[in-house]
Amino acid sequence: MKNISHLILILSLFMIACGENSVESDWPLNADTGLRMSFLQPVPPLPVWDGNPYSELKESLGKTLFGDARLSGSGKAACGTCHLSMTLFQSSTPLDLPDRSYPDLAPSLHRNAPSLMNLVYAPMFRWDGSHVDDELSVEDNLYEMMVLPYAEANMNLSQLSVSEGERVDIEGAQLAMHRKLTQELPEYRELFKEAFDEDIQELGPQELWRLTGKALAQFIRVAVSKNSAFDRWNAGESGAISDAAIRGAALFEGKAACIVCHNGPFLSDFQFHNISTSPPGEKGTRADEGRYLATGLERDRGKFLTPMLRSSAMTSPYFHDGSEVSLHEVIRRKVTDLATLDPNHSPLIRAAEPLSDDEVHDLVQFLISLNGEPIPMEKLISF
Repeated sequence: MKNISHLILILSLFMIACGENSVESDWPLNADTGLRMSFLQPVPPLPVWDGNPYSELKESLGKTLFGDARLSGSGKAACGTCHLSMTLFQSSTPLDLPDRSYPDLAPSLHRNAPSLMNLVYAPMFRWDGSHVDDELSVEDNLYEMMVLPYAEANMNLSQLSVSEGERVDIEGAQLAMHRKLTQELPEYRELFKEAFDEDIQELGPQELWRLTGKALAQFIRVAVSKNSAFDRWNAGESGAISDAAIRGAALFEGKAACIVCHNGPFLSDFQFHNISTSPPGEKGTRADEGRYLATGLERDRGKFLTPMLRSSAMTSPYFHDGSEVSLHEVIRRKVTDLATLDPNHSPLIRAAEPLSDDEVHDLVQFLISLNGEPIPMEKLISF
């Protein structure tokens, strides 16, 4: 009897092992790509900036600027207030408080402050793409995006008195930052000199503004999600992810049609789509008109930038307003009639087929498998 029990146990373990390997065995390495699933390439090397070559001194300066609340209008808010480096450079709250409202609890900012992970690779920025200059390079736009919040309500260098969505006062913020860095905080003179070999006392407001953006961009290079469990499995490491995650990856590329918008190594087309996250109300207006606010084009009403998905399982909440905290619910909103509530919804969402609860679960497991390796603690800012 004991031998029979042992035999049953061995057969059971063998069947489980075969079941676990059966899904993986369907995905051998492709000889041309070196990947099991070629739709998702690994994270590329960090970009090389000819006009801003990397140095540890620049990164250190950027880290100091990122965490220095004295640079804000109130002296109580820093970049890291809404983009905490310890939580993948986001706050985990739906809507953050603008600097000017301190210590009041209202009004809050009108959009979610997304994670800055992998921002260094992005060719497009912000939920609506506002303030991105088509005549600038990706590199130059990144410098502008890194320093732009100082011109918004959430940093309030120029003392904006009311919240008007995307309103900025760049000229006023440049003057205020120049005064702070060259007069009120004299220690920055030496830090900029060491990092860029520039005497900021001799720079004008616009020049110092841009140099500050360059330093901040050097720091945000640490915010990269790479070497995920899926990447390791995709490159041939057996057992790195579960069968559910493998099935989810296949669904992502196939039946669920997520890849239509979420493609490339960062799973974003960096385009703008309307998936009914801000549908019109009874009067025909939306709570947030999205891309339309930046372009004025009717076809852009309700459109928002496709987010990158690496490490997204760790950066709840989701959507432009932080209205969903669960990946399960995010997926369900995209593959049900909820995605078509807005008359201006993207026709691309029609590519997705209905999904069972098990399939939604598998998709979530795939997204979890995209969590990158931890950022070294010494690179992060602790408050």
